[in-house]
Amino acid sequence: MGTPAFIVPIMGKRVGGYLPLTTAWIAATGETDTTILNALNTFEASLIANGMNTGDLIAYYPMVGGNATKHAFNFINTSLYNLTFNGVWTHSATGALPNGTNGYATTNMNANTVLTQNDAHISFYSRTNAATASRTSIGCYLAGPPNVLALNLKQSGNALATNASNTAGQYPVIANSDSTGFYLSSKVSSAIGGLTLDKNGTQIAANTVAITTNSYPNLNILISTLSPGLQNDDKETAGITIGLGLNSTKRGQLASMINTLNTALSRNVY
Repeated sequence: MGTPAFIVPIMGKRVGGYLPLTTAWIAATGETDTTILNALNTFEASLIANGMNTGDLIAYYPMVGGNATKHAFNFINTSLYNLTFNGVWTHSATGALPNGTNGYATTNMNANTVLTQNDAHISFYSRTNAATASRTSIGCYLAGPPNVLALNLKQSGNALATNASNTAGQYPVIANSDSTGFYLSSKVSSAIGGLTLDKNGTQIAANTVAITTNSYPNLNILISTLSPGLQNDDKETAGITIGLGLNSTKRGQLASMINTLNTALSRNVY
């Protein structure tokens, strides 16, 4: 009788030539470009090979397909946490570009209820070298008392990643002259060094003081802004992930996998 259809995705086998996540993304988007589909399928195969297909990623927005509809879908689960774009965006084959004024997207994922303290990461693949002003590529913010989750790729010349606490030393910050590349912030502990910031698969900074605030905003995680109208970003993205905290090996693997996808689409920046 063969393997029942509902068992195939669990086994991680190909359906119609593509693996289950890629197959689901095709069904959701109607994409037919084989270069895009093969790149996504290779990414999925690498997830499986690296043992990262069991929950490490809650969402991956590959920003492929060239329009807002296709860019909105969460590759990990096309039924959950799909993006809602707001304001002015330019969608193209190279990714999604906000206007830096009112363009942002909501993930429809509540940071406080979906993410777990000391076991979370966010990432952003930037194709734009711009901005020394305060601009947030991914995050959310709740004032009084302040709770924050954010990646800033070139704020006043620094790359920084705040996670729950915005107290100096409790988040990594480092001089950064070029905001292009793949940035990933991962928190696996509140201790010194438990919150890391990577660029292009290599750790570049970590918190130097133990993190004393451990609460995420009870708000949706946003793309290209910290809060609507606050720190709106102007960087084109070619991929965003949200998920569990990752060790150095998995962080390097994820960076390589996402850059491999972007290289296949001729839009990589490193």
